[in-house]
Amino acid sequence: MTFTAGPSLRRRAALLVVTALLAVLVTAPADAATKKKRKKKAAPVAEVPRPHDPYQVTFSSSDGVRLVASWRPGPGGAAAPAILLLHAFSRERRELTELADELADRGFSTLALDLRGHGESTSKGGARVGLSPSLQGSPNGFPRDVEAACAWLRQRASRVGVLGFSVSGNLAALATASGWAEAGVAVSTNADWLESLAGTRPSAPRALLVLAAEADPGRVESARALDAAGREPKSVVLYPGAAHALELLRSEPAAKTAAFDWLDARIGPVARPPDPVATAVPADPAAPPAEAAPAAAGGGEIP
Repeated sequence: MTFTAGPSLRRRAALLVVTALLAVLVTAPADAATKKKRKKKAAPVAEVPRPHDPYQVTFSSSDGVRLVASWRPGPGGAAAPAILLLHAFSRERRELTELADELADRGFSTLALDLRGHGESTSKGGARVGLSPSLQGSPNGFPRDVEAACAWLRQRASRVGVLGFSVSGNLAALATASGWAEAGVAVSTNADWLESLAGTRPSAPRALLVLAAEADPGRVESARALDAAGREPKSVVLYPGAAHALELLRSEPAAKTAAFDWLDARIGPVARPPDPVATAVPADPAAPPAEAAPAAAGGGEIP
């Protein structure tokens, strides 16, 4: 016997097919969107084991980033001025230890800071803070870290200076422009980022020394532009070669001396008593003449 489907059954079958096709079409874009979202999710930042830092301190930025730094109080305690040391992009505070030691020898306290996304400053409310090139021009990132660090130092030092490398040279300029610090040194900076980093903050630096190598691409022009935008006292010093950022201070002793002398002259430590020196006491002209010394045995005078 042959069975022939009636019109009603055929319509039901057709409706089931259409329904199934619609379900596939609706689900496919949703699955694709989910996959796209999954692809955009940033990979977790790997923990990097680091040796214990006996000088480590922590404090928070205004937007809740947990900032980690190394604090080395100077010999003068709270009366000593402090230098905020800022590493270059994709570096970290620990490479500035040698500079901190040398500044301590000059009587300065130092705070070497890990900027957000760098070193150990990678936490905000329990979430990981990643490292993004966009931070180099964001007014809501690094500048907040520097403002928080300078405020932290204000409670522990008489005066504050900032020494920054590469993009952090702009942060040193910004700190002096905003009144967070009394003086700054910018090494190998790219001034093109300054305005975007400043946002609505003042951007005309004051008491800023700018150092750069003549063959470091674009840095001479940036140094001169930063100096032209600044207020007195200000200075630019150029050196031969192409050394960049911290390497400039390492390869050019004169550059390091210039940086330290600038900070010394602007916010230098309280005067320390000089080492005692044996000197002859001048004779008092009003005093009676001294009696002659007795003659030595065997005749003659003691010379």
